[in-house]
Amino acid sequence: MIFFTRQLQDGVQDDSGWTRRAGREWKRRAEVYRRYVAAIAPMVPQAVLRLCRETLHDAVVESVEQTSGTLILVMDVRGALGGFRGQRVRLQFTGVRGKINTRGLVGRWWLYQEPHLCSRARFSLHVLFDRGEIEIEADNLSIRRLNYGP
Repeated sequence: MIFFTRQLQDGVQDDSGWTRRAGREWKRRAEVYRRYVAAIAPMVPQAVLRLCRETLHDAVVESVEQTSGTLILVMDVRGALGGFRGQRVRLQFTGVRGKINTRGLVGRWWLYQEPHLCSRARFSLHVLFDRGEIEIEADNLSIRRLNYGP
């Protein structure tokens, strides 16, 4: 993460000891981030921009599947904030470069994401979880809403 780092996320928590200062820094970075995303938007797939706009904040990773060139995350979004709230969402990244360390990802809470340009793929998506973070370098993303139930 470049804009919304773990340190800053920890800083905006009430017990951090620097909540106000971190809050001001968060607002400053949020404005820079907004301008940054607007600048790179023509070069990033629309699904990535949609994911960043609608967000999965507080969604929980339900399952992970990784094969050569593909990463699939199924997210429980019932208690999440943002445009996907109340649903299950399947994120399928294709043209994935390298192997993403997904060990221990199931059960983690998705906090923030940042899209970036990447020299090895069409985009790089940085994701900050409640514990840890990942960077996904890929060519495409598809988002599909799923039903709950058996």
